[in-house]
Amino acid sequence: MMHPWDASGWVTVDGVDVHVCRGTRPGPRAVITGGIHGDEYEGPVAALELVRTLRAEEISGTVAVVPVANPGAVAAGTRASPADGGNLARSFPGNVDGNETERLAAGLFAWMRHASFAIDLHSGGVEYDFAPLGGFYGAPAAGNPSFEAAQRFGLPYLWALPPTPGVLSNALWDLGIPVVGCEYRGCGRLDAGGVEAYAEGVRSCLRHWGVLVGVAGPPQGRVVTGDWQLASTTGFFIAEKVLGDTVQASETIAHIVDPRGNETQRFCAPHDGLVLALRSKAFITEGSWGVLSVKHA
Repeated sequence: MMHPWDASGWVTVDGVDVHVCRGTRPGPRAVITGGIHGDEYEGPVAALELVRTLRAEEISGTVAVVPVANPGAVAAGTRASPADGGNLARSFPGNVDGNETERLAAGLFAWMRHASFAIDLHSGGVEYDFAPLGGFYGAPAAGNPSFEAAQRFGLPYLWALPPTPGVLSNALWDLGIPVVGCEYRGCGRLDAGGVEAYAEGVRSCLRHWGVLVGVAGPPQGRVVTGDWQLASTTGFFIAEKVLGDTVQASETIAHIVDPRGNETQRFCAPHDGLVLALRSKAFITEGSWGVLSVKHA
């Protein structure tokens, strides 16, 4: 298999386009991914902006940019693969003998696992809406390279990512690779501010890692912890709060009603904190994410 780390310019590996910018000086390897889910657009467009602006003479090492990691899903505009219904963001490190999505994950991971640093750019797609955040693994403390990079990314919230099997950033972190996983709005839109924030955030991290010339942005962001509450029923999702709202423990954030108008589930804040993400699609099915309420660490 061809490794993009040995290439320069645009190459196609297992049907995925990768742009490789090799610096004029030796240094680490950084990989930037977008389009893991096919209905998330800030990541791919920001990645293309990076491709347009990166210059070899400003780089020490190598930067590999994957604007569209999941071409089939992006072409269909769907979160899951239209070929087999697989969720690429739950398929890493992959399986060379598995279904199409698992084979795609295996092909990507085979060379990404040799990166020194990684950034995975997501958004809420057509079903969710996220407050802008830089996600990290491990403790929110000096000396944790994932946390320090998330601070340099420059988004307002720093989310302690729950370890989730199959997620690319989690699989890379398990190998000891410093990684940042980002989210920025969603609702099926392309947020111009998100594209700009992502492109500048990646540049800041590359500077922090010594890959790109220049000074990284200052550490910033409020550390938050928490995880999604899932729907236990199917019906109409009605939010009573918006992103960034502060909530008190037990306060109602959203509820679900059935086609007859009966309330079948109420999402309440598990603790004092704030609303970091919400279901944006009006109809919700059992098992889907509903509300992400977090507390300050």
